[in-house]
Amino acid sequence: MKIIPLLLTSTLLLSGSAFAEENSLPPLTPDDLQFSPENMDTSVDPADDFYRYASGKWLDRVNRPADKARWDIFSIIGERLIKQLAAVSEKASESSAEAPKGSPTQLVGDFYKAYMNVEAMDAAGIEPIQSDLDAIEALETLDDLTRFAADQAAMSGPALFAIFAPSADPADSKRYAIFSVGPSFGVEDHHLELLRNKEGDPRIPAYRAYVAEIMKVAGYPEDDAARIADITLRIETALYAGILTPEEGNDPRNRYSKLGYEEVQAQVPEFDLDLYLDTVGFEKPDAVFMFEPRALPELSKVLKETPLEDLKAYAVFRVIENYKEFLTSAFEEPAKEFNLVLTGARTDRPRQEHMYDLLKENLGHPASQLFVETYYSDETKAEVIKMVERIHGKFRERVETRDWLSEGTRAEALKKVDTFYYKVGYPDEWVDYSKLEIGDDPVENMRNLGAFSMNRMLEKIKKPVVHEEFNTQTTLPIVINAGYTPSINGFEVNAAITQPPAYSHDMDAPLRFCRIGAVIGHEMTHGFDSGGRRYDAEGNFRDWWTEADAKAFDSEAQKLIDQANTFEVLPGLNANGPLNVRENMADVGGITLAYESLMEYLAEHPEENVEIDGLSPAKRCFIGWAQFWTAKSSDPFLRMLVAGDGHPPSPYRAFAALQHVDAFYKTFGIEEGDPMWLPPEKRVRAW
Repeated sequence: MKIIPLLLTSTLLLSGSAFAEENSLPPLTPDDLQFSPENMDTSVDPADDFYRYASGKWLDRVNRPADKARWDIFSIIGERLIKQLAAVSEKASESSAEAPKGSPTQLVGDFYKAYMNVEAMDAAGIEPIQSDLDAIEALETLDDLTRFAADQAAMSGPALFAIFAPSADPADSKRYAIFSVGPSFGVEDHHLELLRNKEGDPRIPAYRAYVAEIMKVAGYPEDDAARIADITLRIETALYAGILTPEEGNDPRNRYSKLGYEEVQAQVPEFDLDLYLDTVGFEKPDAVFMFEPRALPELSKVLKETPLEDLKAYAVFRVIENYKEFLTSAFEEPAKEFNLVLTGARTDRPRQEHMYDLLKENLGHPASQLFVETYYSDETKAEVIKMVERIHGKFRERVETRDWLSEGTRAEALKKVDTFYYKVGYPDEWVDYSKLEIGDDPVENMRNLGAFSMNRMLEKIKKPVVHEEFNTQTTLPIVINAGYTPSINGFEVNAAITQPPAYSHDMDAPLRFCRIGAVIGHEMTHGFDSGGRRYDAEGNFRDWWTEADAKAFDSEAQKLIDQANTFEVLPGLNANGPLNVRENMADVGGITLAYESLMEYLAEHPEENVEIDGLSPAKRCFIGWAQFWTAKSSDPFLRMLVAGDGHPPSPYRAFAALQHVDAFYKTFGIEEGDPMWLPPEKRVRAW
């Protein structure tokens, strides 16, 4: 069941075996974006092209692997993480039979063994989901279809046609509300923009071919497979017309319109909401928040105009596609070919290395618990917490000194800063999975997981909202990320991102602060970006700004939009300023806070205020930031990023935020007229 991310007890000791497993990974080198002067091209003037100056030798020397759409520091950490999780899973599988039932070792180990039994999966074909396909065949009315969609939503099936789900009420973050979220699709969220159906887009025939191949692998004749592919494209293109554009969705004001229950039902009379909610187990609400405000009228058109047999054919594809990872291995080839068109990379990796994504999506906490026990030290956690506290203090100082804020708005802002929630590494208390049944049937395992998650949700919504630490798709300890969540007014720095080459305790201070420290500052600033500023200290969606202050903020944000719009990502394709403004503001805040915190730290530790490799601390800070964002990407990946991702391309992030830091110009002697010069009046001073 898809639950909306609203933007979204044990002390563990590092054992000797952890060091042995960590050391089994290849040592990091400058090629792995371990910070190094070897990656710099000092023949380039930093005032002309700071990105080439900081990373030119790496860009010339290192090739993007053919099976990777992007190759950067996060890809490198990711490759190591995939191997770490594969090792953890295999080790768990060796002792799962003797492990206590419901323990992380038993759950992860048996999940791994079931998935790795390819011989059994190939022999079973699609028989494990035949009951679902038979249920679709038996549907006779739209009410039957609604009931089937709800049944699928209540376990681990696809979210067909519409999703109604609980999340924190925007106006009162301590209580649950029901949201209308729109449908899911047969293509991943990052690539949904292809359903805009632009003429000549090569992804459209590739998606049609992918659907047809999936159906043929499932045993459908070629003509039927082609017909179902056409139906899928037709239905999904129509449904996607009701989805907010990425730019629209970036503004939380577009997500929180509220309609009375009867008004919502009137938007889609063909889809019985009473039946859907009752089947899932949710109580009928008085009102619904329209997370996708245009989705239901488009669904109404689809249900009204599409023959039931076509709707059933589409449901068949979605069910098969949803479970394909746990059925015959013949489904792998169509997925690889489709990914090649989508991203410019064809991913082939050993089967056990698929476990990272599967565990992240299905057994996040048990897998994270094993990962933390094996690879994550309390020393790292303590060091990063200290850094968070220092940067938090610096952020408060900056809010106090923003002369563009009125006193009333400043008081609200300080209240929000003072109540920041933050956690590092892993949760104080892990989610209890001990009642979950995991055995030797991978499809049955998925159904049990879906039922387990739904039962937990049905219990949770009876009580006030309680934040579960590190327990979303983006905040799990095994995810390379740090994330701010407006409804809790806080952020979590996941264990996985505080690994080399992003962070290690033996890094010098400029690298610690201007890599992970800048990430921490980035997340804090998200609380005050174009979307985050619309939530108050309690995480409620509330306007606490004066009209004049809001106007001043918008003027600052517009500088970032204008700056990004001029950057050419590919010939004829510029960055998406309106979509990227929140991330770009967070980058400016992140590196600004990191640099100022570094200077404060060095003043307290003068013995560390020294040149290393002939580079001053300030130079190592800014170059370290640039190398942190150094990347090589395929053209399809970059086009996807510009069209639908709030994050700007990495080469832009390597220098753009630095142009708003006055010390950057002084450190590298950049003057008016130089290509890297951004006039002071165009520099953002918001935070």
